[in-house]
Amino acid sequence: MIYHLNYGLNKTRLPIIPVEVEGKHLCFIIDTGSTCSLIDSNVKEYFKEIITPVGNRNINGIDGIKYKVDVITLPFSFEGQSFNPKFCVKPLLEAFKDMEVESGIQVHGILGTDFLIEHKWIIDFNEMQIIL
Repeated sequence: MIYHLNYGLNKTRLPIIPVEVEGKHLCFIIDTGSTCSLIDSNVKEYFKEIITPVGNRNINGIDGIKYKVDVITLPFSFEGQSFNPKFCVKPLLEAFKDMEVESGIQVHGILGTDFLIEHKWIIDFNEMQIIL
């Protein structure tokens, strides 16, 4: 299956995909530089009935600071396929606030290399698409 990245790239210059959780749409940045997938702490609270706590772990932020974060799973669907990835939970909305103001797209999290490798997604920047 192929998903074209044009929408997110044209609006934000970032590879963004929309996913569905319980009938709600969330947007995630595909980030090959992130070793763990991240989700905003407000999303965790909103979907608290369907998340599964997994534990916690330490992550390094781009600021060089180590953070101890909760790890959860949150099921979502994308292009007709179901996924149940692990996410590190961290407040993110403030970091993406300018992007939301400029593009109208609210980013709820990041799908990192842990997700991409586990699900064998291929990002083809020549064709601006993800191959699932």
